[in-house]
Amino acid sequence: MPTYTHSNASFTTSAAALLVSNGMLASILSIFVLSIYYYPRAALLYVWLPYYTIGFVSKWSTRDGLQWHWFALNFPVFAILRAHIGLTLEVSKNFSQEEKKKDAKFIFAIFPHGVGSDFRVLLQGMLPSLAPNIHAKIRSLAASVLFVLPIIREITLFTGCIDASRSVANRALKNGRSLIILPGGEAEQLMTKRGVEKIYLKSRKGFIKLAMRHGVPVVPCYVFGSNDLFHTSEILAGPRQWLVKNLGVCIPMTWGYLGTLCPLPVKNTICFGDTVEYKCKVDGEPTDEELNAAHADFCEKIKALFDSKKKIYGCEDRELIIV
Repeated sequence: MPTYTHSNASFTTSAAALLVSNGMLASILSIFVLSIYYYPRAALLYVWLPYYTIGFVSKWSTRDGLQWHWFALNFPVFAILRAHIGLTLEVSKNFSQEEKKKDAKFIFAIFPHGVGSDFRVLLQGMLPSLAPNIHAKIRSLAASVLFVLPIIREITLFTGCIDASRSVANRALKNGRSLIILPGGEAEQLMTKRGVEKIYLKSRKGFIKLAMRHGVPVVPCYVFGSNDLFHTSEILAGPRQWLVKNLGVCIPMTWGYLGTLCPLPVKNTICFGDTVEYKCKVDGEPTDEELNAAHADFCEKIKALFDSKKKIYGCEDRELIIV
């Protein structure tokens, strides 16, 4: 498998590009802060209130995103974090060949979620090395709550995210997009424990059904090191599980480097396995039997991927637990 890092010569960031992008970001933040400080009523009434009202009511931006590759690649925090966790991509030859095809599109099913899925945001700036042919058409499904939080909303949109609703996902695939999906979601996020490789998959079949309905190949992906970025606690586990189950809100009890929210300096590698296509007798209409068979096969594929790479990435003493 070829391996790609942020320092790959094909997209090394120049000092000039970094300076310009940081200047643009500083300008945006300065305008936001100064407008609120000097003209709070005018800024709220004529700028920020209309912007968020239009965005929240129409949801136009969450349907196809506002992907800004320059920001995803050059934002200083992202660049520092990539180096901090040594983020690397390992891509199978099979995927590299399939990605070159005309009109290629995929569903990238990535496990495990980890405490904050830090790799997801950092991956966005590396997409040209992963998929040079289709990187501009890749979108990530993200929790709806992220699109109603000021600033977080913009970061989420600029890093290629769209709302994780069924209708938006279907729309994206119909429009030729590829999707990055973290099927384990908040449930997997909450069960994250350092030193334990556990994924929430047995009851998660929606992404397989989505792939079968649209005839899109699935790429099993595993992130080695993701579960080791933070220490976690089981304090108030019951109430927090209730929030996840009933409200879809996850509140992880976690700490990282020097007791802060900065992740520990643990190397992360995202392994992209071979593509697999699940077909059904009637196009776009998988039966329960076909869906269950495809899901069972995917479970075997993700475990095989983990087992084949765990020794390379320091996890030889661990077993993948699928719940």
